[in-house]
Amino acid sequence: MNWSLIAGLFAAAVLLLLLVRYFGGIMRLRAALRRVANGDLGRPLTLDLPRGLRAAQRDVEAIARQARDLDRAAHRERSELNAVLASIPEGIFTVDRRLCLLQANRGVEAMFQLSASPVGRSVVEAFGHAAMHRLVQEGLEGGKQHRGEITVDQAEATRVFELSISPLELGSDHPGAVVVVHNITRIKSLEQVRREFVANVSHELRTPLTIISGYLETLADGGLDDRPMAENALGVMVKHADRLGRLVDDLLIISRAESRSVPLEIQRIDLRDLLRRVVEQFDEPIRSQAATVRITAADGDLTVEADAVRLEQVFINLLENALKYGNRPGLAIDLYAERAGPNIHVQVTDNGPGIPREDQEHIFERFYRVHKDRSRETGGTGLGLSIVKNVVMAHGGNVLVRSAPGEGSTFTVALPIRQSAAVAPAPWSAAKKTATEDTSGG
Repeated sequence: MNWSLIAGLFAAAVLLLLLVRYFGGIMRLRAALRRVANGDLGRPLTLDLPRGLRAAQRDVEAIARQARDLDRAAHRERSELNAVLASIPEGIFTVDRRLCLLQANRGVEAMFQLSASPVGRSVVEAFGHAAMHRLVQEGLEGGKQHRGEITVDQAEATRVFELSISPLELGSDHPGAVVVVHNITRIKSLEQVRREFVANVSHELRTPLTIISGYLETLADGGLDDRPMAENALGVMVKHADRLGRLVDDLLIISRAESRSVPLEIQRIDLRDLLRRVVEQFDEPIRSQAATVRITAADGDLTVEADAVRLEQVFINLLENALKYGNRPGLAIDLYAERAGPNIHVQVTDNGPGIPREDQEHIFERFYRVHKDRSRETGGTGLGLSIVKNVVMAHGGNVLVRSAPGEGSTFTVALPIRQSAAVAPAPWSAAKKTATEDTSGG
């Protein structure tokens, strides 16, 4: 027997087995590296390599662990970033150089009332707004931060949005932009209110000042020698000086009520007595207009915690408005008070001409007038109902109006019985009316 041949064949077989094992291990090692390179890190690596390749196996496993850790960290950061973007009320989206949306938060969908995500569509396709497309394109082409405004007509209202477009590097040859959208509708509305307020105050001040100035010039030019004319001039000037004083007083009341800068002098007030005092102050105009004013109160305690002076001003303004703008034969005004849970409601109803529906949502605004020419003739400041609203709200209450043209008007003031109680305008109850007082000018 040739033992040398046998030994050689055995050695060759062992070497072949080792080569096959090493070659298989190398193949498994390459496959593991491909898995890591392709991001397939969900399963652990089970290579079972021969002893000589185990150092390489440990290195590959360490690389896989680090890649898994990095992938988890990146996923966590993406989730946190998406959560932050989703919680931001402003709209945020990114676009590429073709103005195609790459990302968008929920704020964008809510702002523009989109039924589906705009990602993957162009700006025009997603929002259907040419001005917005031009604005984003200008910001993208300019290469620097760019701002602009757009106006969007939506189902329930017209809204104004400010867009801030900033460059976003998506790669050396692929520029993009990030767009932040702010809803500035309220800011624009407040700016409009401010401009109108300044214009109205200027007008209200200018008219009496012009009249006073004109009469002063007349008196200075020799009018003092004509006593009847001088007396008439002085009377007109006093009237318009009073008008200026009322305007300044009304502006101060509104300012203090809105800013809560002056604390209310809270005391317990019987609304029956307060309403009587208010009606007594209008005894002369009630008689001159042959109007009828009735005070009616439901049974029970009608005492509230309030500032008597401010609350009296509320009902003075409401009654004055009813007399001034309801000036007609047979004018009747009813003041009715009742308790409604934690609140007391006071209803001021007249059978005057009523308020057009389109004006009702604006009548509590400063200087708003339903009949502008007639209001200026009667000498009103246009602040009465605004004072009513602000004083009532300062007490924690609310005021509502119900009216129809030709059918009169009803103002309902809801006041909390105690200042610690919350108030809501509850439906008007059908409580039994008692204790009616009738003030007739007929």
